[in-house]
Amino acid sequence: MAARYRPSAPHTSAASSGAAAQGQWGRAWEVDWFSLASILFLLLFAPFIVYFFVMACDQYACSLTAPVLDLAAGRVRLSDIWARTPSVTKEAAQIYALWVSFQVLLYVALPDVCHRFLPGYVGGVQEGAVTPAGVINKYEINGLQAWLITHLLWLANARFLAWFPPTIIFDNWIPLLWCANILGYAVSTFAMVKGYLFPTNARDWLWGDVRTVVPSVVAGGEAAPVARGDHARLYGHGACRRLHISCPLILRATDRARFL
Repeated sequence: MAARYRPSAPHTSAASSGAAAQGQWGRAWEVDWFSLASILFLLLFAPFIVYFFVMACDQYACSLTAPVLDLAAGRVRLSDIWARTPSVTKEAAQIYALWVSFQVLLYVALPDVCHRFLPGYVGGVQEGAVTPAGVINKYEINGLQAWLITHLLWLANARFLAWFPPTIIFDNWIPLLWCANILGYAVSTFAMVKGYLFPTNARDWLWGDVRTVVPSVVAGGEAAPVARGDHARLYGHGACRRLHISCPLILRATDRARFL
């Protein structure tokens, strides 16, 4: 969910200091070697796993074994599969840029109201965890609201407005997937560089031994990276995650729309 950062003064009470010292902030806990191996596997192979599933659906009617059997039998080469894979297009890049810009607008401009009428939903201004520096930041939790508004506008467009074709994601699915992955790696890289060169709080820099280096590369070495008043890492991850959550629903609807 989108989480707007709201700075607060460091908590210097004994309880807060003790919580920070005990490692109450995610990666402040010691990472075991199994977790490290899992993270390494995801870091190295996640893009290939995603590509494999997308390629199987696009070129082999969603058969996961057919491409492997074709490669093993020599009926196809990796270069042949890659040559048939759609690349990033200008149209997809523009669509994705508009998508992210719209999500930024929803994230920055609209405080959450869902928590006022949804029982059990925890939104609005919430306190985060105690960071290693002993700081408790406050966040505007409004991701569910942004998700709902996005889908309502999409339905309104498909039914009444006709600003863009309802199959726009279906028609540009693979190029949009490239864009989402590019943004994800860009945000992770930015969080890492920011934490190293200009951290919000130097004591929140978590770069340690090899078991914390790899998670830091993925999520940023800084516990709570803040850029221009916003939690950059959480927003970037949230925007990409909302795209992946939204797309299956929209794709199912647009797939039916193509045959109506």
